[in-house]
Amino acid sequence: MMKKYIKNHELLEPLNNVPHAFAKFRINADKHPINIIEEIALGQSLGAWDSQHVDIEILRKKIAKIINIETNNNYHEATVAFPIDIWHRKLSWLMTILFGKMSFFEGVQLNSVWFSNDCFDNINLIGPKNNINSIRNQVGVNNKDPLLMGILKPNVGMSSEKIAFLYVEAAEAGIHLLKDDEIRHDLSPLESLKRVALVANEAQKRNLKTLYAVHLQIEGNKFIEHAKSLESAGANAFLINTWITGIEVLQELRKVTSLPIMSHPALVGAFGIQEENATIHPRVTLAQFIRAAGADFSLFPSPYGKLGLNKEIALDVAKNCLVNNENWRINGMTPVPSAGIKPEHAPLAKKDFSEDFILNAGTGIFSHPNGIQKSIEEFRKELY
Repeated sequence: MMKKYIKNHELLEPLNNVPHAFAKFRINADKHPINIIEEIALGQSLGAWDSQHVDIEILRKKIAKIINIETNNNYHEATVAFPIDIWHRKLSWLMTILFGKMSFFEGVQLNSVWFSNDCFDNINLIGPKNNINSIRNQVGVNNKDPLLMGILKPNVGMSSEKIAFLYVEAAEAGIHLLKDDEIRHDLSPLESLKRVALVANEAQKRNLKTLYAVHLQIEGNKFIEHAKSLESAGANAFLINTWITGIEVLQELRKVTSLPIMSHPALVGAFGIQEENATIHPRVTLAQFIRAAGADFSLFPSPYGKLGLNKEIALDVAKNCLVNNENWRINGMTPVPSAGIKPEHAPLAKKDFSEDFILNAGTGIFSHPNGIQKSIEEFRKELY
């Protein structure tokens, strides 16, 4: 059936015996004819089928393959396989291939991404190093309950001493993780080193196991050096704005640290958050791509707060964070529903997300009229 849609039948040949990334594209049938699928597969893998300048066997080795096509009155959907020989386990290259130029085609959606298991090699493409059970162990939780995280608010302008003080107060009240706000930036990396050292000292002195995710500032090519310095100072988790700094930053950071890495969703909303009109589906940006790159946590808007994702989308993101099958044998990545979370949302979250998630609250904890300890007590009462 596919042959009637595709002129170049090289695109329909069986897969070569190499690792492949797979992408599903969803195309608005009112905006594009079905032959755009050939343009995606051929144009985004080779640029052109032309043996004038490149040996034809090399072209055959590197060309993408169309695995499946389905079409109806509303959409064309196609699954395309991209051999590792054109992206070499670098996710920034893969995203350029999958959706760099195609992002200009209105009505074309990058709907889903997955990998043959041999794409992951524990060297270049690693996946998460800390699953939810590993995080539970690190924070001293021995059961299968969800965890509770707080966002320091207002984090901008907070002194290192104040952050260390709030860390102690929140940790002693029973919070499991505490993180910087994604908008926290320091004029000098020395400031983040100072607060990490102060927090680590308090944690050691008081035997506190709460993780503190420091915002890793990305300054050119110094981020690896900066991360190592923070780890030496006592950091036990990192926060990065993945889609601001670039997916390659996350992938490279994963190679040099075993500490838990939180991926913040800043900018993802620009790709669209609805099933029908997203250019890149949220399951790709908030689950599949960052999980492959090595994030241990994915923060995303919950269905309950001020930035709420549609519940079906949010649950789909969480599912893709954790799914374990022939294409996802790497560690799961912990979903972290966030944004506008209050204590009354905790039972809803537990009902929707079951037990393997982290509930993340900012002002719901740090702006409580009766103080931080009281707010955490209310959250814990509702969550457990």
